[in-house]
Amino acid sequence: MLNTSDSSERLFFSLKFSASQQKQLLPYQQLLSQQFPTAKPVAVDNLHLTLFFLGQVTTAQKLHLLTAAQSLTMPPFQLTLDTLAAFTKPKILYLAPFAVPAELRGLQQQLAKICKAQGFNEIHDCYRPHVTLLRHVSVNENFNRQITPLPLVISEFALYQSVNIEGSVRYLPLHTFSG
Repeated sequence: MLNTSDSSERLFFSLKFSASQQKQLLPYQQLLSQQFPTAKPVAVDNLHLTLFFLGQVTTAQKLHLLTAAQSLTMPPFQLTLDTLAAFTKPKILYLAPFAVPAELRGLQQQLAKICKAQGFNEIHDCYRPHVTLLRHVSVNENFNRQITPLPLVISEFALYQSVNIEGSVRYLPLHTFSG
């Protein structure tokens, strides 16, 4: 008999964009794809804004995380993506808010506390919310542009699983939480 507590999944918490919100990101991605034709665009249904990356998670840990995350309250808030920037490692171009909404920062900090209580640590020194649009892009470290603002009303976050399906990475929402 298989012991499910020993199996693990690659998981992360993220804001949950609707399909229409993901499609609103496409014009930005398409414009960048023209400017950087060798870059790899992120699949539209994979566009997200990570709150906390967990990595490998056991079934028992996942159940604890789900239970704890259900206790969080998240009132809907507006997220305005208005900055195009890059991480030179891991070579990505992304959209980000110039001003991080207090609701987003608060939600991320609450989730970080829950995740750290289960033994997970953040990979990065400080939280920088962003939506990756293109991968495998080589640009100057100071690459940063203000763009036409894209306001999005956010009302949900989710626990996602990263899976490899037919050679492509897919992000599948396992459980969605709303305010």
